[in-house]
Amino acid sequence: MRGGILWALGTALAFVLTATAFLLLAGLFANSPERSLAPSSPNEDPDPSLDLGLDEEQLAALDDLPEQRLGLTVRNEGEEQLSDISLTLEVASENTALTEARYYRATVDELAVGASRNVGFILDLSPPVVPGGSVSSENLEAPQTIVEIQATTPEGVSAVRTVILPLQADS
Repeated sequence: MRGGILWALGTALAFVLTATAFLLLAGLFANSPERSLAPSSPNEDPDPSLDLGLDEEQLAALDDLPEQRLGLTVRNEGEEQLSDISLTLEVASENTALTEARYYRATVDELAVGASRNVGFILDLSPPVVPGGSVSSENLEAPQTIVEIQATTPEGVSAVRTVILPLQADS
């Protein structure tokens, strides 16, 4: 009986010592608790800021037809002049079975500090072709159209805007 009690005490002591060793080693290699994991505020960001503006009335007036005009405003809200701003606009369906996406590109050569430039796109918002032809587009609920606009510079400054358009086909 005495042997069983000594064995149990020895096992408990070994467990406590092993757990303490692991906790001490983990504490040595852990990151400092003073380190903040919160994202930096925009005021602390030294990089120039790029902003994309869209007119909500113009977005609401878009129809599911080819040759729809969409204008956007590119603004330099940073402290440095921006150059070679590459704009990419993607039009895709929310229906993942319709994989056809349409891409449009434009470039703004230079944008001074505090300046803005209007950029226009002519989009084809007509309904995508249903693959295989086994399901007609009349039997499908009209999917929403997703428009994503990305602006990037060679210096790594970027901005993204995503809009979901609930376009409805006229009967």
